[in-house]
Amino acid sequence: MNKQISLLIALFISVSIFAQNPHAGEIKQGIKKLGVLGSVLYFAAHPDDENTRIISYYANEKLYETAYFSLTRGDGGQNLIGDEKGDLLGVIRTQELLQARNIDGGEQYFSRAVDFGYSKTVDETLEKWNEDSILYDAVWVIRQFQPDVIITRFPPTSDAGHGHHTASAVVAIKAMDLAADPTVFPDQLEQFSPWQVNRLFINTGRWWEPNIDSLYIVEPGKYAKVNIGEYNSIIGKSYSEIAGMSRSQHKSQGFGAALSKGNYFEYLELKKGDQFVNDIMDGIDTTWSRTGSNTADLQREIDKCFQDFEESAPWRSVNHLLKIRKQIATNANEHWKERKSKEVDELIRACLGLVVEVLSEDEMWIIGTEENLSFTALNRSSYPIELTQITSANFDTSFSENKLKENDWFEFERNVKLVDNRSTHPYWLRNDHDAFFEISDKGMTGIPESNVAPQFSFTFSLEKNETISVTVPVNYKYVDRVKGELSHTVFISPSIILHPINDMVIFKPGEKKLVEFNITSYKENGSFDFYSGISGDWSGPQKVQVEVENIGKPVRVSVEVEAPSNASELLIQPYVTANGVRYDQDRIIIDYDHIEAQMLTPKITTNLISLDVKIDGEHIAYLEGAGDEVPEMLEEMGYHVTKIQVADLGQDLKQYDALVFGVRAYNVHPELAIYHDNIMEYVENGGRVVMQYNTSRGMDIPLGPYPFELSRGRVTDEFANATILESKDPILSFPNAIQERDFDNWVQERGLYIATNWSDKYRAPIAWNDPGEDPLAGSLLVTNYGEGVYVYTSISFFRQLPAGVPGAFKLFSNLIAGGKAINKLEVKKDLK
Repeated sequence: MNKQISLLIALFISVSIFAQNPHAGEIKQGIKKLGVLGSVLYFAAHPDDENTRIISYYANEKLYETAYFSLTRGDGGQNLIGDEKGDLLGVIRTQELLQARNIDGGEQYFSRAVDFGYSKTVDETLEKWNEDSILYDAVWVIRQFQPDVIITRFPPTSDAGHGHHTASAVVAIKAMDLAADPTVFPDQLEQFSPWQVNRLFINTGRWWEPNIDSLYIVEPGKYAKVNIGEYNSIIGKSYSEIAGMSRSQHKSQGFGAALSKGNYFEYLELKKGDQFVNDIMDGIDTTWSRTGSNTADLQREIDKCFQDFEESAPWRSVNHLLKIRKQIATNANEHWKERKSKEVDELIRACLGLVVEVLSEDEMWIIGTEENLSFTALNRSSYPIELTQITSANFDTSFSENKLKENDWFEFERNVKLVDNRSTHPYWLRNDHDAFFEISDKGMTGIPESNVAPQFSFTFSLEKNETISVTVPVNYKYVDRVKGELSHTVFISPSIILHPINDMVIFKPGEKKLVEFNITSYKENGSFDFYSGISGDWSGPQKVQVEVENIGKPVRVSVEVEAPSNASELLIQPYVTANGVRYDQDRIIIDYDHIEAQMLTPKITTNLISLDVKIDGEHIAYLEGAGDEVPEMLEEMGYHVTKIQVADLGQDLKQYDALVFGVRAYNVHPELAIYHDNIMEYVENGGRVVMQYNTSRGMDIPLGPYPFELSRGRVTDEFANATILESKDPILSFPNAIQERDFDNWVQERGLYIATNWSDKYRAPIAWNDPGEDPLAGSLLVTNYGEGVYVYTSISFFRQLPAGVPGAFKLFSNLIAGGKAINKLEVKKDLK
C-alpha cells in the first residue's frame, strides 16, 4: 500500500477509536474488540441519511469495524444555523458527520459526488454524477475498507423518496460485484486487492414497509431483526441513546434527537448475497482464524487481557497489549494487521493515560515563517515510559534518559519553520468542480478530510525494548470565559490575504460604484500592486498601488468601476503581488460550538452585475429565518434593510415600506404565531409582506390572511419552463415587467414546499413543473388585504439572489412592491 495512503488511513482509524480520553469501560470495550474481525459498511447519499442506531449497535455491541459511506457532503442542502450554503455548508456537514462518528464509534468515508440538490429520479442523479465515476469511488472504498456486509439506508426504488437516495442503493448493489472483479478499475489494485462482500442488506424503512413486524415472521430468511435498544453496562448507555447523541450532531439540518431507552427493533432485508438464518454475519468468520494462521494463542492473550483488566490500574494491561501486538504482527494479514495494530497502540496510550500535544502560540501559522511550538507529554500512570524522539518533516530531536515521571509534565519549546507552502483548505475544494469534486491525489479518495498542519511523531520506549509512537498535529488551545477550554488544529495561512467587502456588487447600467477589498499582510509591509481583473466592457483601473504599513492590519483598497450601458455580468478574480509573488486567496472561518473550527482559503472572486432593476419603496424590515443572504442582496439592490427581532413585530411597523420574512422563519421562530394579528394589521393598513417558504412539518398555524396549506411539492429542475398564467397581474408588471426569459439561468431548483389548497382570494400567476409532472402554481400566492398586499412565495430566492440571477432580482423587487401602484378594483378588472 502507498505509504501516504497508509498514513492517512492509520491517522483516520486512530481518531475513530477514541475521540477523547476514554474511561475504563471504553478501554475494556476496546480490548474485547481486538478479538473481533467483522466489518459493516453503511451506505447512503447524504450526511444525516445514516441510521445512527444501526451504526451504534454494530460498532459497540457487535464490535465490528463499522463505517458510513456518504456519497455526498450535503453541499446542496439548507442550513438552519447560519447562512453558509454550497461548499461552505458541505464543510459544516462533513464536520457534523465526523462528530457523529466520534460518538457512535463508526468511521466515515465520502465519494467525490457533489450534492446538487433534490432530485426526483435516479436517472438524473447518475447522469449528473457520471455513473462510472461514482462507481469508481464506491469500489475504492469497498476494497479499502473490506466490509463483510453492506447495509443500504434506502431501497433501489422510488420508495427511497429522492433520486440521490435511490442512486445510493443502486450504486451499492453494482459496486458489490464490481469490487470483486480484478478487471474493474485495475489501477486501484496498486493499493488494494479485489474484495468480495458476502451480503448486502437494505435497512428496511417502516415508511415503505409499515407491516415489517409481520413480514419478518411470515418470510423467514429474508429479514434480520436487530434490537438496537439494548443496554451496554460497560459504557453505561443503550445503543439508541448513543444514536440519539450522534444524530443530534446534524444541527445544521435541525436533527436533534431524543436519547431513547428500551427495546427498539430495526429490520434488515437481504437484497444480495449468501443466505442467512438469523444474524447478518451467519457463516462469516469474524475471529482471528479468518486470517488463515494459527491464532489460538493470540485470542487467548486477548481474553486474558480482558479478564485481567483493572479499572483502577489500567496501565497493568500494557504488557498484555504488547504481547498481543507482537502476535498480530506475526499472524495477521496486511489489512487486519494495520487496523488491529493501530487499535492496540491506541489502547496502550489509553491505559497509560498518555497525553501528547504540540501547541502553537498563535491560531494561524503564516506560510514561510517560524513558529514557537510547545512540545508536551504526560504519563498519567506508574508504568515506566521514556520519550526518545520527536520527528517531523524538517524536525528530528532525540532524547536520552528522559523518563516521564508519573503525572508530571515534560515540556520544551522550539522554533520550527513551516516548510509546506499549502494553506488550510478542504482538499476536495482545491480544484474547480461541477457535479463531481476533482482531487489531485487519487489516494485521497474516500477520506473525510486532510490537514496541512505539520504532524509530529513522538516515540516512547516501554519495557522489554518495546516502543509506541503517537502522531499529533500542531494545535491551538485557548480558554473562553464562557465555554472553557477550546482547541483546534492550527490554521495555515498565506502571508497576504485579500478579502472582498462584497462578494457581489450590483450596478445600474452605466453606473459608477466603488468596489472595495481589504488587503492584510502578516509577514511584510511595503508597496504592493493590486490587480483588479476588470475587463471587457467594464471600465476601471487595472492596477492600483497599495501601501501596507502595519503587519496584520487590513488596508482598504477601493476601485471605481463603471458598468456598461447594457445588462452585463463580470466575474473578477483580483490578486496582489509582493516581491514578485502572487497572492489571490481569501480567508473564511467557520466556527460553531458543535464542530471543530474550520478555515478555508479559497481564491478570491467578486461578481459584478449590471442590471436594470426598478424598486418601489426603500425601507425594508427583514426578519431572518434559517439563515440566508437575502438581506445583503436587498441592500445591493438599493433598499435600506433593518434586521428586526420577533419581539419587534409587536411594535408599530408603519415606518417600513415592506416586511420580509427569511426562509423557514416560522420553523425557526414558532413564537411568530403570537404576532399573526399584528402582521395582518400591518398589511391591512397598507403594508406589504413577503413571506418566504416554510417547511410543512408541524406547520398548522395561519401564515397569511386567508388559508392555504404547505405541501412537500417542489420543482427541482432549474431549467423547468415557467408558465405565466396571468401576464397582466400587477405582481408581474410593477415596477418591473416580468417575462418568461427572466426565468432563464436559474440555479439548482425553482421552488420547494409549494403551497396547495389555497383560498380563492389568492392569485397564483406562475406555474411550472418538472418533466413528466403536472404544473404546480402554488409557488407564488398574492392577495390584496385591506390597503396592503400579502405575498407567500416558495420560490428559492435564497439561492437565486446570491447566485446573481437577474430575473430573480426583478421578481423579488415586484414582490416587495406588491403591485402597489394598482388598487384592488383595477386588479380585478385587469385580470378579467
